[in-house]
Amino acid sequence: MTKRRTNTKQVKNTFSSWNFILFLTLAFILLVVVLTLMKNVTQDVRSKAGFACPTLTLPRAEDCATGWIYKRNTDGCLGFFCNP
Repeated sequence: MTKRRTNTKQVKNTFSSWNFILFLTLAFILLVVVLTLMKNVTQDVRSKAGFACPTLTLPRAEDCATGWIYKRNTDGCLGFFCNP
């Protein structure tokens, strides 16, 4: 009996197409991970740059007898402070 030979060229083509599909899948997963991490980084940078400050509301005049000062606090956000 003769042995049946497999065509190595056909097997090689099958694996190369699967390699491309695996590469695309891993690239997509990596893209999702990087975008998720970058989303957190942009929020951190905005808060440190002063872009994530709370909405400013006008204070009542009765709350401070000496007057209000409009300046930045330690976080870099603008606000009203009572004049000492």
